[in-house]
Amino acid sequence: MKMPSLGEMALLDADRAALACLCILLETIFFDECPEHPDASRVTRSVGCNLFYANCRPLCSGCIEGEHDGRRIIQTRKSSRHNIAKVKDVESLLGIGNRQTYPQNNDLVVFLNKRPMEGNGKPGEYRCKHCDRALLTWMQEY
Repeated sequence: MKMPSLGEMALLDADRAALACLCILLETIFFDECPEHPDASRVTRSVGCNLFYANCRPLCSGCIEGEHDGRRIIQTRKSSRHNIAKVKDVESLLGIGNRQTYPQNNDLVVFLNKRPMEGNGKPGEYRCKHCDRALLTWMQEY
């Protein structure tokens, strides 16, 4: 077996870091009160932690006033009681090429978590491989 080069090992480490960040993002409970800034929601329109500091943790609007080493901050939103994020904010982190996107306020968004489906759902030729929800085109798998 050939020993991987330093460049190949760095790419593997980057893949593992992205996967770890993705797991943290998807497991995060957004819109809870920030333990560090409990009064932040009174000052701004947003309630609780609706921001995510890539590779780190959820944030509120009060948390982002400090420095964050130039890392990206992803803003989550609610749509029909489900967490969403703009495609342009998460596409490099999530690899969403085969994910169903939805238009919202002139931006494309993606749902961050599985959405429960009532009944049998809508009929359709294309189905999600994970939850069997109807998809718009053959280009999406999830």
